Amino acid sequence: MTIAGAFLLKNPPEGYRPPGWTPPAASKLNATAQEFAPTEMLRTRTFYLMWVGYALGCSAGLMVISQLVPFARSAGVAAAALSTMTLVVGAAGNASGRILSGWMSDRLGRINVLRVMIGISTLAMPFLYAAGTNIGLLYVAVFVVYWCYGTQLSVNGVAASDFWGTRNAGINYGLLFTAWGVAGIIGPAIGGALYDQYHDYKAAFYVAAALASIALLCELFARKPALHSKAAVQRVSTV
Repeated sequence: MTIAGAFLLKNPPEGYRPPGWTPPAASKLNATAQEFAPTEMLRTRTFYLMWVGYALGCSAGLMVISQLVPFARSAGVAAAALSTMTLVVGAAGNASGRILSGWMSDRLGRINVLRVMIGISTLAMPFLYAAGTNIGLLYVAVFVVYWCYGTQLSVNGVAASDFWGTRNAGINYGLLFTAWGVAGIIGPAIGGALYDQYHDYKAAFYVAAALASIALLCELFARKPALHSKAAVQRVSTV
């Protein structure tokens, strides 16, 4: 269905605006006067910091999420509580992260929200393991972990437009989004390998926290890049 729908999409004419609509003034937090081509984006240090931060931050979340059900079963969590944890609490946290963190990023800045949420994720993952069979604490920790994971998927796309412009946002974010694909492979794989090695989920949860810590460092060093090529400067002057 997605592929079929994609064939119905087309770019609007240059400078198109819906009738009667006046674009709002760009905010200081999110304004960008620079439009990066994909090749220009790939030459910026910021792209690789964001890519590694995205990959490791989501690897940490996916590692915990992939091990959550077997961990809860091994800890003796009842089936009814397990269903509520995954179908209600986790889903609510994921959806809240995707929606409300976007609202937060409009006010605090995209990169700042990513930093805060990945920092919280670093603390939440060991706390999730420590919660054990305490259902109340377990629900809180699951909600927070899913919130932080959902935030990254929501805010990284807009952060890419803030850093590298909107003209090539589709392909630029597509390149950044490959980090999530890598995370989907290495996160669950590392979690499973650690359980096979130690026959306990503690190592997986603490390694997830370590990965999130590295992701946080990458996000802390990420800065809005500047164009340097002559062609790029000429293009900016005509935007």
